[in-house]
Amino acid sequence: MTLLLSSCTSEPQNAKDFTLQSVDGPVSLHDFRGKTVLLFFGYTHCPDICPATMNNVAMALRMLKEQASQVQVLFVTVDPERDSAEHLAKYVAFFHPNITGLTGTPEEIKRAAGAYDAEFFKQDAQDPDGYEMIHTSMLFMINSEGKILDIMSHHTEPDDIAIALRNWLNSGSAG
Repeated sequence: MTLLLSSCTSEPQNAKDFTLQSVDGPVSLHDFRGKTVLLFFGYTHCPDICPATMNNVAMALRMLKEQASQVQVLFVTVDPERDSAEHLAKYVAFFHPNITGLTGTPEEIKRAAGAYDAEFFKQDAQDPDGYEMIHTSMLFMINSEGKILDIMSHHTEPDDIAIALRNWLNSGSAG
């Protein structure tokens, strides 16, 4: 199920730009003007929500076939202590080549997440790493002009993600 922001506001909100680090160097949201971006805040040690969401996104991208080249997924870690750029690159490559993993300093990540009202915090756990990250788990769909057009739950099925992406890509304003 998707939440269409257009039904809540008369004008889509501008996505807030940020610059974080990928394995290939700095990446900014504005680097992807002309593409539709799916933005997700998560972490690689996540036991369930993050891998399930990335799997659903990857399945949706495969459903888009050639249109998938018009979509960029940004996976921003909320756990920079454990998620280096190299580790993120290996993690996201498992799902789909259109997914880029991003990290930064705790302050940079907090700023980027805060711009989307995405919250996260460390919680002690019984696992060997000693903690898990509790985090907002929404997919932000940003159009080619940098407007947030949709926010989807991590429960959104691949078919629904693909339909939402296809609708924006085919609308004429997606790129």
